[in-house]
Amino acid sequence: MSSLPKDGLVALTWTFTGVAVALTVGRYAIRWRGFHKFQTDDIIHGLACLVLIGYCITYTIAFPLNYKVEFFVAGLSNEAPTPAEMDRYFHFIIAVSATFWIINYLVKFSFLAFYRLIFGVSKEFMVAWWCVFGFTVVTFFVNFISVFWACGKAEDLYVMAQCTSPSALKVTAGVVTMWCVLNVISDLTIMALPLWMLKGLQMKTGQKIGLAVIFLIATIDVIFDILRTIYTVDGGAIALDTLWDILEPTITVMVSALPSYRTLFGDKRKKSTSYKTLDYSGNTRRGDGFQDYELSTSHVSSIGGAIKSNVTVDTTRLAE
Repeated sequence: MSSLPKDGLVALTWTFTGVAVALTVGRYAIRWRGFHKFQTDDIIHGLACLVLIGYCITYTIAFPLNYKVEFFVAGLSNEAPTPAEMDRYFHFIIAVSATFWIINYLVKFSFLAFYRLIFGVSKEFMVAWWCVFGFTVVTFFVNFISVFWACGKAEDLYVMAQCTSPSALKVTAGVVTMWCVLNVISDLTIMALPLWMLKGLQMKTGQKIGLAVIFLIATIDVIFDILRTIYTVDGGAIALDTLWDILEPTITVMVSALPSYRTLFGDKRKKSTSYKTLDYSGNTRRGDGFQDYELSTSHVSSIGGAIKSNVTVDTTRLAE
């Protein structure tokens, strides 16, 4: 069985983490340059980036032990880990697994906060938003708490004989598959929220496609989660599953920062009224600096077409 070089894995880990941090810094610079304040989604994204750094530091410290255990289990080494090392290994696995979900769901909540700022004046949208928010919270707790049942029972979590038994391995495979299903469904429901709103926007097809691409950028995370699950359940080269464990959260944080860079490539247009500057009757009100979250259109329809607001908003100001 082949293996990924440890030094190469460390280099990949910190290369991707460095890019994620750099994109996050750029996101904040763009936001601050635009309107000298940060929104809730910025704060949540920043927390995700900080947790990501801690996650990668933990993984880097544990790489030597991780390789030792995986080489022994694969029969490529006669150096058996000591009971103390196995105990540390299981604690490490649980710690990074729980942290993994914290990072991913902070990014999800960052996107949800962003979409609420854009479309929050629509009552119908907010009904859908609360449903998706509730579902996202439920899937987070299911995924997070199930980490502690990976060995079959919570009390067997750090018992090596129990966690390495065939029955426990079957439970682990089932839990990992469940994680993937819930995570993917959660991502798809979050992506569907803004796409649903696009149907009510009176704008050119090209503009709608551009917005759809921005909203669908989280598809990258869906692809990586599926690949990570496949390699975790079916196996492969030594540390290949670890590579996917590193790539998915780092790329998730990158994806969360990317929509902000949309403002660097738009043409300059006159600012106009945003969703946030409308009350439910369509009357304008003070913007409060939210023009940063504007979409280019006129006669914006709320979901279901029941309410229409005479409003023009600007795609060049769209920033995640």
